[in-house]
Amino acid sequence: MSKEKRKSIRSQCVLPVELIKIEGKDHLTVRTTAHDLSDEGLKLTINFNLNPGSTMDLRLYVPEKKISTLLSGEIIRVKSTEKKLEVGLKIKKIDRKLKHEILTWVSPGWLKDKE
Repeated sequence: MSKEKRKSIRSQCVLPVELIKIEGKDHLTVRTTAHDLSDEGLKLTINFNLNPGSTMDLRLYVPEKKISTLLSGEIIRVKSTEKKLEVGLKIKKIDRKLKHEILTWVSPGWLKDKE
């Protein structure tokens, strides 16, 4: 059994995401979905290949709260599934207040889990 490497608890979600910029790909606007979210990262599904270590800028939406935020991150994992790729993104830059609001909405107990 492999040991969990994550420092933060992941919360399952289905949040719309708009990919804005990916290192090495110009003129990009792709809509996809975040399937889990934590204090340090998120998981996306995409239908094109990316390289771990690349950077990505995206906008994360929470329609129910009528908020969105820009964030930047580093691709740390790419895993092939049936017809898509799962991308693990480590968040490098995000508005802290909005991140707190989004995480509190997705997983009300996330702050307790950090203590």
